[in-house]
Amino acid sequence: MLRPEERIALLKNCRFLAAAPGPMLEQLAERAELMQVASESPIVKAGETGSAMYIIASGRVRVHDGEVSLAELGPGELFGEMTVLDEDVRSATVTAVEDCRLLSIERDMLFDALAEHPSGFEGILQAVLQRERGIVEDVRRRTERLLGYQKEMEIGRKIQADFLPDSIPAVDGWDVAAFFDAAREVAGDFYDVFRLPTTGHLALVIGDVCDKGVGAALYMSLFRSLIRATAMQGYFEAEAADAAEPGPPSEAGRVLVNAIQTTNRYIAVTHPKSSMFASVFFGLLDPQTGELSYINAGHESPIIYRCQGSKDILELSGGVLGLFPGVRFSVAEVKLEPGDLLLAYTDGVNEAKDSAGDQFGDDRVLEMDAPWPGAADAFLGEVFARIRKFRGQTPASDDITMFAVKRISGAKTG
Repeated sequence: MLRPEERIALLKNCRFLAAAPGPMLEQLAERAELMQVASESPIVKAGETGSAMYIIASGRVRVHDGEVSLAELGPGELFGEMTVLDEDVRSATVTAVEDCRLLSIERDMLFDALAEHPSGFEGILQAVLQRERGIVEDVRRRTERLLGYQKEMEIGRKIQADFLPDSIPAVDGWDVAAFFDAAREVAGDFYDVFRLPTTGHLALVIGDVCDKGVGAALYMSLFRSLIRATAMQGYFEAEAADAAEPGPPSEAGRVLVNAIQTTNRYIAVTHPKSSMFASVFFGLLDPQTGELSYINAGHESPIIYRCQGSKDILELSGGVLGLFPGVRFSVAEVKLEPGDLLLAYTDGVNEAKDSAGDQFGDDRVLEMDAPWPGAADAFLGEVFARIRKFRGQTPASDDITMFAVKRISGAKTG
C-alpha cells in the first residue's frame, strides 16, 4: 500500500505533473489505482488502444519494439502519457523487468482533475513541450551516430574491397571471370584468383563465412588472407600431411592440403570462442593440361558444364573451416577439356528467394546451357539475370559471389 502522502509525493516528483497545483495532485492521488505487476509481465503492448498512463512507484520496466530495447525506466518515471492525451494506439510495448508497483491514472481521471484545476494545463503543456524537445535532441544525436556508423561502414566496404582481387590474371587458352554482389555494405563472401609462382598453377578460391555483417566481413578477410599466404609460401607441413586423406602426394595436392589445413587449424585453435567458420572451395588449375586439383571444404558444389552437353558436380571433400582443428580433407581431381566451363558460387545464388519464400535452387543453376557458347563473364551475367528475374522485387537476403572458368576451344592440351 501507498499512504496518501506517498502517492502525492510520487505524483509531485513525476515530470509530467511536477507543475500541477497541490489540490489537483491530491485529487489524482485519491483516485489513482495502485497496480502490482510481476517480473516479465507485459503492461502495455504496441498497437493496442489505451486509456491510462502509469507512474512507477517501485521496480523497473523495459520499453521495447519487439526485441529492440528503446529505454528502461525506474521509480518516479512515467509512461503511456501520450496515449492518454491524444487517444492514439500505443507506440511501444512495456514489460516489467522486475516486480513493480505502478500508479495507474485513467484519461477520465486526468481530464476531470484538469477541469476542476485549469492551472494544471500550463504545467502539463510545458512537460509535453519539454518531452518533444528531448525527442528532437535524441533524434539529432542518433542521426549523428548513424551518419558516423555509415561513414565507418563505407570505410569498411572500401577496405574489404581491397581484399578482393583488383583483376584476374590473364592465362592463355582460358577465360576467367568473377562476380560479386554484396547484400549489405560489407559481406562475408570472398573469392580470389592468383598464379602460384612456384608451379604456375592458377589458384581459384571461393568462400562464404557464416553469419552476415561486420563480424563476417572481418573473418572473410582473415580466411582469404590465410589461404593465399599459405598457398603462396609453397611449403608443406607434416601436420597438414597427417590430416590429409591417403592419396598420391602431388605438388598441387600438397599445396591445397597445406593451405586448407593450416587455415582451418589457425581459426579453430586461435579463435574458438567466436564459433566462426567458412565453407571454401579451393582449386589449383594446371593451364597446360586442364587438370584441376581441388578441396571442397563444405562449400556449394561447383558445376562443370561439359562441351558435350553433360554436367558434372564437384562434391564435398571435407568439412567447413574453422570449427575443429583435426578435420581431414581429401584432394580430388578433374580435367577441363576445350569448351568446358566451371562455375563456382556461394549460397546466395541457390538460396535466393522470391516473394513467396521459394528458393532459386541448384536445379535452376543446372538449367544453364551446356556447352556455353559465349564468354565466362556473359555466363555469370546470365545467371545473375535469372536470379533477379526470379527474385522480382524481393531484396537480396545474402551476398552473391561467383566465378566461371572456361577452357577456350583449341587451347593446347599439354
